[in-house]
Amino acid sequence: MTCLDPHTIEQALTAVGALRGSAVEHEERHRALIDAAHPAHRAGATNLLHYLAVRQRDLRDLQRQLASFGLSSLGRLERCALASLDAVLGALDALAGRPGTRPPGEHPTTFDAGESLLEDHARALLGEGRPGRQTRVMVTLPGDARKRDLKRLLEAGMDVARINCSKGDAAEWAGLVGRLRRAAQETGFACKILCDIAGPNPRVSIVSKVDGGSARLALPESGGRPQLWLCKDLKDVKRARAAAAEGGEALAVGCTIPEVVDDLRPGHRVFYDDGRLGGTVKLVTDGAALVEVDFARQGSVKLKPGKGLNFPDTELGIAPLTPKDLEDLDFIARHADMVGLSFVRTPSDVERLQAELAAREAAHLGLVLKIETTPAFRQFPRLLLTAMRSENVGVMVARGDMAVEMGFVRLAEVQEELLWLCEAALVPAIWATQVLESLNKTGVPTRGEVTDAAMSSRAECVMLNQGENIVATVHFVVDVLQRMHEHQDKKRALLRPLSVSRLD
Repeated sequence: MTCLDPHTIEQALTAVGALRGSAVEHEERHRALIDAAHPAHRAGATNLLHYLAVRQRDLRDLQRQLASFGLSSLGRLERCALASLDAVLGALDALAGRPGTRPPGEHPTTFDAGESLLEDHARALLGEGRPGRQTRVMVTLPGDARKRDLKRLLEAGMDVARINCSKGDAAEWAGLVGRLRRAAQETGFACKILCDIAGPNPRVSIVSKVDGGSARLALPESGGRPQLWLCKDLKDVKRARAAAAEGGEALAVGCTIPEVVDDLRPGHRVFYDDGRLGGTVKLVTDGAALVEVDFARQGSVKLKPGKGLNFPDTELGIAPLTPKDLEDLDFIARHADMVGLSFVRTPSDVERLQAELAAREAAHLGLVLKIETTPAFRQFPRLLLTAMRSENVGVMVARGDMAVEMGFVRLAEVQEELLWLCEAALVPAIWATQVLESLNKTGVPTRGEVTDAAMSSRAECVMLNQGENIVATVHFVVDVLQRMHEHQDKKRALLRPLSVSRLD
């Protein structure tokens, strides 16, 4: 048996003890955030604060040291940060020859209790789910979905229906909800309803040719950069071009939220249609901004009204809820089980929605934060703690917009961090954006999509978009989730017997 170095053990004791001290201090410093949380979420809020304190430090050397002792390397402390630290301290005390000398501490949650609380919160927000899998399936429904199609989706395994309130109107949604409720009653499968409010979603309002320009922007082989004017109003473009002495061909592109233009600054990035085209603001004049195009997918992109615009570097001074959102909330308060807050950026955005729900006597509705912008990611812990003032809370990891704003390479780690923080807060997460999109549209999945669907088993819910093959896609993802349920629990591998392990 290898003899452990007492000095190394003492070093580890000091390091883990310091982590525990920082966790407790962080809790006390932010006690007001815990007190403001709904009683159902106070344990999660406390655990989240402990986890945030621990993750402010680089633990990699300590993890290697603990692993060399045969101890937990703190790689799965999300659900029970303080209890995990105390368990390691107790084991180190035993290795140091001082077992039982440390008084037991109080923990907001343990591993088992954290697992139970997270599932309780998922059940309250997303429904009971189905036997054989932990992850629910959410499907975005078209407004004209027929009852027989809804019954097929429920029988295939749909647990949550999503209504995108940026499309259709209250009359259309009411008809859909009625058909869905009847389909659920006839099949015996319960189904929760999420309504996503549109939010302040900037889109192209109009595309106009200027001086012979084309509606298609292409990157010339010579390496030149085409330009476009993003404007509040078309008349602003002529004034801006005259003031800036900018000639040549350019497109004038209007924005559905004109005041966005006032917030742009030189150097800010602008993306069009989920990143199919991207550029950089070169100059800003009264009512318009000149954008130089840096890239276009496949070298050429045609600009069309209705396509989305992203401004990852810009602090947008726009209201979190539009007049349309407020009207839609009247419908949502009467018909939905939860509401999705689109394009949330600051804690005050969350507070505004909570106040609007309370004014409609709908504070009981679940509140789902859609994390889809760079500002939302940067402020995510405070957004989450603010949302936890409500009784039922969830987080949608909207990976499409985040990929545009933060880049695909950065997205790989961002989606992991969001899942960890949700687990630490004991709040259910929804894995969203183009899951099994090829299967849904063409009937054949890609290898990458299958891997992505398997990864979604670490969330409490996975969202599918509407498509021609949506019923088959629900069947497919349910099969994947049931298989992964036997192998994976969040970051923890479950060691069920492997059929390929036998040599005879």
